Amino acid sequence: MRRAFAEAILCGTASGALGCFVLVRRLAFLGESVAHTVVLGAVLALIFGLPVGAGAALLAVITALLTAAIAGDRRFSPDTATGILLPSLFGAGVALLALAGGYRGRLEDLLFGSILGVSDADVLLALGVGLAVVAALALAGKELVLVAFDRPTAQALGYRVALLDALLLGLVALTVVVGLRAVGSLLVAGLLLGPPVAARVLCRTFWPMTATAGALGAGSGVVGLYVTWYLDIGAGPAIVLVVASVFLLALLGRTFAGRGQEGGRNAPAIR
Repeated sequence: MRRAFAEAILCGTASGALGCFVLVRRLAFLGESVAHTVVLGAVLALIFGLPVGAGAALLAVITALLTAAIAGDRRFSPDTATGILLPSLFGAGVALLALAGGYRGRLEDLLFGSILGVSDADVLLALGVGLAVVAALALAGKELVLVAFDRPTAQALGYRVALLDALLLGLVALTVVVGLRAVGSLLVAGLLLGPPVAARVLCRTFWPMTATAGALGAGSGVVGLYVTWYLDIGAGPAIVLVVASVFLLALLGRTFAGRGQEGGRNAPAIR
């Protein structure tokens, strides 16, 4: 259980903090797309006898970079790019799985998560991704925030916006891959977006929102594991249900505190 708790805390923290950028950049569909398209990478890895995580990570990064490349054309938005890639790559993964056969159990772990069975290597991978997220926010956080809220100004100031986009998308891809072990590809978007949405209700400025989202993600992971233990339900659904409950409690708390209008004007806009 110690490894499961460590995995939940690391995944929740990284997903919550990075999810704030996904939220303000309106890239929610990207997280969903990456989570589903990694099925193809996982199936290919199983067929060729390679680590499933490596195959999933490779497809996640490829999906993110292809999204950035397509969205780089002003005629297309990120949602258009993910709308093209998600059905194509996910469909290829499902078709290949049907042709290969014999991997149903492993696929269920990928779809619904298996955090209670994580290994030391899984925890180290989550730690590595978490440190990468922290390092990126420490070194390029101001630039990423500027691109998120005022992209034309960032371009006018000479920032390499395309490179910053690729950095953010790559981090999202890796975070999603790590989250697969915790909650599975069908639910990982909830872990990526739930804590930031709850934090947005509670906070008025971006960086406190980011810290709060990381804390809420970690806390939801821990509470979700306790719920799993006492109610004997799946860990992935339990964690995501806790995340949803946190959002509802935050929303109710703000409503009863009478700060709805004031918080909405001062909090970072979700555009």
